[in-house]
Amino acid sequence: MSRSDIGWARSRGDRAEKQGLRRGAWYRIVEESGNPWVVLDVHQVELRVPQESLELRKDRPKGWSVVHEPHLVCPGCHKRQHVSGQPKEVKCHECGNSYSVDWNDRA
Repeated sequence: MSRSDIGWARSRGDRAEKQGLRRGAWYRIVEESGNPWVVLDVHQVELRVPQESLELRKDRPKGWSVVHEPHLVCPGCHKRQHVSGQPKEVKCHECGNSYSVDWNDRA
């Protein structure tokens, strides 16, 4: 299994923000050893974060995370972006990629 296949994690609400995670941003899991924490790649720095503070998923996110409406977090570059209304797809001003928005997926 390659390191990128382990999974992805984001802060559950604001619980992991004190460890340096931005609300709504997904981070690659680089180590999951069965302990009560996982090690995440946070901007090329490995951080150990308690699992209870995280929302975990197997697959890389493919859509924007809704933070505090109308703010979104890009799944590609993790930059935040303000939007008007509730569009189904948004192009990131930073990385130039377009992603769908699941307005029910609130971080």
